[in-house]
Amino acid sequence: MHKDYLKNFHALFYQDLFNAVKQKHIPYSIKNYQKEHIIALSGDECRQIGILIKGEIRIEQLFNNGKKNIINILKQFDIFGEILVFSNEAIYPFDIISATKAEVFFISKENLLKIFTDETSLLTQFLTHVASSYLTLNQIIKLKSQKTIESKLAYYFLHIKKITADKRKCTIKNKTYLADLIGVERQSLSRVFNDLQSKDYLSYDKNLIIIKDFYYFQKLIE
Repeated sequence: MHKDYLKNFHALFYQDLFNAVKQKHIPYSIKNYQKEHIIALSGDECRQIGILIKGEIRIEQLFNNGKKNIINILKQFDIFGEILVFSNEAIYPFDIISATKAEVFFISKENLLKIFTDETSLLTQFLTHVASSYLTLNQIIKLKSQKTIESKLAYYFLHIKKITADKRKCTIKNKTYLADLIGVERQSLSRVFNDLQSKDYLSYDKNLIIIKDFYYFQKLIE
């Protein structure tokens, strides 16, 4: 799904769900977190879904050597725990941390099912989102499975930023964010960027990236 469409879709789902729980007096909770607060740790049981109302949340993997692998960054109205809560082993595989001050809406699996019993349109919205989340997770797994930094960037540009031969510009938050997302050191990423620019495969200026040789990146992931 397109990024803007997905955000609007999530916002509509949250508003419809919030209205339904208020009308039916279904229990829910809204919690506020300070920056870098632990929302859930790897190994914790997942009993509810969360919808981010304000702020940003990181889903990350912490290794024994202290290094962190950023799995995903959640923004306003993004949902987490929605697949896990219905699995047979509902255990968080990663840590969930507030990247900024954050406000999160929570509703338990049981109460969510009560809503879906009467609100079939909400159930349809939820299943559509779950399917999209599954595809997004597959994208992240494929991104991180690429063997070189160049191929990781190629996958990121073509499959996540949707760069094409006719649309060759994209923006990134910053190099630190991108390095965390693809799972490499920032210095290593900067060296690769400089090398790719010196060979005229791309150009970059702060947050703007222009792909000059689309087919070079396409070949890296074929």
